Amino acid sequence: MTEALASIQLGPWHGGLRKDLPVEEVGVQELFRSTNIRVGSAGEIEPRRGTDEYQDAAAISGTPTETMLAEFDVTATTTVVVKVAGTAIYKYASGWSAITGSVTVTAGDDNTFEWANANGVLVATNGVDTNAWKWTGTGNAAALDDDARFSKGKHIAWWDNRLWIGNVDGATGQLWRSDTADIETWGATSYYNFGGIVLGIVPAQNVLIVHTSIGMFSLAPTGSATEPYHPDKLTDDAGVDGRSCVTIPGDLQLMIQAEGIYEWSGGSQLRKISDALDKGYWPYLNSSRFIQSFALRVPLLGEVWFFLPYGTSQTNMNHIMVYNYRQRTIVHGQDVGIWYGPYTGWERNTAALIDGKVHAGDFDGKTWDHDDETIADNLTTVFNPRAETGAPAPLGDDVQVAFVNVRHYYDAQTSDASISVEQKSEGAVGELQILSLKSDGFTLDEDLLDSGVQLASEGLLSQDTPLLGFAPQTSIQLTQSTASTTFAHRKMILHYENLGTPTKPQPNE
Repeated sequence: MTEALASIQLGPWHGGLRKDLPVEEVGVQELFRSTNIRVGSAGEIEPRRGTDEYQDAAAISGTPTETMLAEFDVTATTTVVVKVAGTAIYKYASGWSAITGSVTVTAGDDNTFEWANANGVLVATNGVDTNAWKWTGTGNAAALDDDARFSKGKHIAWWDNRLWIGNVDGATGQLWRSDTADIETWGATSYYNFGGIVLGIVPAQNVLIVHTSIGMFSLAPTGSATEPYHPDKLTDDAGVDGRSCVTIPGDLQLMIQAEGIYEWSGGSQLRKISDALDKGYWPYLNSSRFIQSFALRVPLLGEVWFFLPYGTSQTNMNHIMVYNYRQRTIVHGQDVGIWYGPYTGWERNTAALIDGKVHAGDFDGKTWDHDDETIADNLTTVFNPRAETGAPAPLGDDVQVAFVNVRHYYDAQTSDASISVEQKSEGAVGELQILSLKSDGFTLDEDLLDSGVQLASEGLLSQDTPLLGFAPQTSIQLTQSTASTTFAHRKMILHYENLGTPTKPQPNE
């Protein structure tokens, strides 16, 4: 006779990562802990992709820090990858070649560049070198002629057919504009003073948003030739630096502040979207280094990657926390995107989309493809993706249950692959179990197919692993245990027996 058991389902994990809650308060569709894990569109958990050197190119001479990376559209049909490393500017064409020319580039880990595509001319500036530089797509780079109006501009944007450069030497609160369609003509009075340090310049649909130390401002066209733009103050808060300000669909801007990541939708207030990272993650970041943090929108995935310094004394960006703005959940009563990650295993200083995929530069002169299909870094260094579910009490926190087993639902793998399963709860220590994800598959008849190709079974597969102990709740930790393999775990069902509510003895008993 089959024993009647009750069950509770964990996953799919549409709620993403919740670091702001204790494990017993994390919901059935949320993760309590994860590393090198992403949440797929169906709520499945899977490893992040591996990394490999861009185009398998040999590193440039020496190990200089990369301070800029860009995919530059020279024309509608010609695209070139450009980077700055050490004291040189490089382009990629079957290998890296220098295009520095007479431009002076000062080496330094923090001398990171911002860049803009000014209608077919790449222009970059870093607030350290005296002149911004330009490159037309051929020959060498050259210094930008700014009519000697300013030097050492830190932030840059191309908007309304003009080049904009802000936070200049001796006038940190100043923003300059070029003439229309002429990036090397700058009027003597073509600037704005904001009363606070210019921290970033982000184009929006009809306005240019200027982030400053006293808030966000907009510059809107006036239609007047004598004063073509009118500045208006929008908020009292702003992003800490232009490299970490990102625009997503809906004309929303995301930005880092000391206490979290915020969204601006056009009003006078910013809305915090990183509440899910509070308590268990955000306090461990080195907020004094947020000025070197940066962010990258990945349209193909509906994600924004935030490169962050994890560790209270960490100097370089060693974590990537991913915000998926397409997948939605409710956190503290607010409709926000979900979080997953962090992605770990290296340090990065720059990032850009190349062929629509994330690439990032390091401190050793190398550019890395972060979308390699091999689940290993540089094809050899294996990382171990790990995820732990919440531990909701099936019958309440005061009701003991006897956990029997957990049924896992997952996508079959055609190669040898396995994950380890570990039970975690007070008073219930389960044995480590290995869950094989390989399917025996089936082979089509060679009369029907020229080759007997083995195919994996379609649809979900499932297996049970045992659980032990008596406790009101338990969480399940999954860890990839086979090197360089992938998995997609979709949900799990925990089976248990109700043991009732025990009475706790009084202190004098």
